[in-house]
Amino acid sequence: MYDINQSEGFNLRRDVFLRMATFIRHLNQISNYSWILVLPPWNQLYHWRSMHINQDNLPWSLFFNLDAIKKTTPIIETHEFVEINGLRPIDVYVTLQHYRGLSDPNHDWSDKWEVTDCVDIKKNQVWNYTNLTSLMNLCLSFQGPSSLLIEIINDFNPRTIMFNHAEVILHDYYGGSEYWLIRKSMQFATDLKNIANTFKTNFLLDKYLCVHLRRRDFLYGRPQEVPSIEWAASQILEKLQSLKNLKFVFVSTDASDKEFYNLKELLIGYNVIKYDANEEILKSYKDGGVAIIDQIICSQADYFIGTHESTFSFRIQEEREILGFHPETTFNRLCGDKMKDCAQPSKWRLVT
Repeated sequence: MYDINQSEGFNLRRDVFLRMATFIRHLNQISNYSWILVLPPWNQLYHWRSMHINQDNLPWSLFFNLDAIKKTTPIIETHEFVEINGLRPIDVYVTLQHYRGLSDPNHDWSDKWEVTDCVDIKKNQVWNYTNLTSLMNLCLSFQGPSSLLIEIINDFNPRTIMFNHAEVILHDYYGGSEYWLIRKSMQFATDLKNIANTFKTNFLLDKYLCVHLRRRDFLYGRPQEVPSIEWAASQILEKLQSLKNLKFVFVSTDASDKEFYNLKELLIGYNVIKYDANEEILKSYKDGGVAIIDQIICSQADYFIGTHESTFSFRIQEEREILGFHPETTFNRLCGDKMKDCAQPSKWRLVT
């Protein structure tokens, strides 16, 4: 089992799954047992702002095709684990922590782990289940890739183990063949793909450009990298004029309605569209499902422009790699306010 810091967003959590899936695959190659990865439930996240609907204890099957994932990784949902394990205590509950002194220029960056004092640990709770307890609780300073977790398994020899703060773990081979094997298996749920395709058929009647325009927290967290609405519109217009044959612009954004309509007015002569889920779809698939619908539409665009260092944009770029789009139409970003030029995203190409 594993969990992630509550403040981390949906798309970073998808990346942590890849790290844990790699770990389970490597563990099963050398173990005498068949280990299974338990998928943590999705609970209310910072970016899920529809507070009038319940967004706790959501299964992965709401968002992803689990049959596809199971072809590469042995997984079960939380509720399946509870059905199998009952309320038996978990053998070992591990809280992972960064080593102290990471800002020290002489810090030892070798792969390592050790049992240490717990730092700011309020409660060893297994997800949101107050009746799931653990027999052994410990904190580890951890530095290294997911395969290093195998040493912990070998030392404690548990039947069940929880790794909390799994975001501390690094990739073994980011962008390598195993990474892409698992990543390609993370297919979206069929219902969400159908909704996205229906929207495209009804509203995007021709070739289109997609722009992911991140606002809200990025305005404060990365103010130098986020353009004003006016500057974003200027960059989009310049790209549309160079592409010539694109007349539709799909905007995936957390901007306010006022900002979106300002952008729309600045892109005069083009059909500027965003996806607004009706209440039925929102209640059925939650904010996470609505965001995935946006990602599906952007992943199929003829040209994509993302936001600098946004994991939402990263995941779209990966989808486009899987779908076979040319990298020049995929690895692009908006420049910060009044920046005439800026470094474009690294091209993480698909490896088979």
